[in-house]
Amino acid sequence: MNLKIALFAYNFPHKKTQDFIFRLLAEGLKIEVIYAADPVKLNIPPSGIKTKINHLGLLHPRKIAENLGIDYMVVNHDSAELCEDSRNRKINLGIIAGARILKEHIIDSFSLGIINFHPGVIPYARGLDALLWSVYYKHPLGVTAHLVDKRVDAGRIIEIQEISIYKKDTLLDLSERLYEIQLDMLLSSVQKVAENKTYELADYGSYNRKMPLEEERVTLTLLSDYLEKYGK
Repeated sequence: MNLKIALFAYNFPHKKTQDFIFRLLAEGLKIEVIYAADPVKLNIPPSGIKTKINHLGLLHPRKIAENLGIDYMVVNHDSAELCEDSRNRKINLGIIAGARILKEHIIDSFSLGIINFHPGVIPYARGLDALLWSVYYKHPLGVTAHLVDKRVDAGRIIEIQEISIYKKDTLLDLSERLYEIQLDMLLSSVQKVAENKTYELADYGSYNRKMPLEEERVTLTLLSDYLEKYGK
């Protein structure tokens, strides 16, 4: 099948956007266009627990695209302009390297669908703070590659890969490993979609909200037991 891929990304230096561009090209997958959205202020309270590393040396995705000969379009991800452009280019597959929740009319405009990599095992860890809620409820940790639909963190499942866990891990270790496995899943996920090797889960579970501070504190106390249960 002739894949024509569009990458959903953010219009500012962003590690996942940067790494997805490089990994897709390294795997021999051509990116027809990058749809880059400007930052949006979200009404989500800050976390009391640090689960992300502050990275240095990030390049602006526009600079990367220009130097690699990839078309770069700053556009609202829910806009009619994006739909029209994807039709004109005959794009059939989207990959999310940075996006908010996409509207149904955007999803429907990609004939093969739009791939998202969720840092949690669906259906147990849908929604926000998947890492923290997984530790809180003692669910396994992994990444779910899926084709998005109008439901959040649902749609057809492409593949699920659990991460390795070690007894001396910190939340930062777990978070970074959840990120790194997404890169490893890129090529196989695209291939499975192209071959129509996806499956539907019967039960999608409940959607997790942003973890409140009190539950965050409890999660920290539960981490050692979690690592004892799952760690090597």
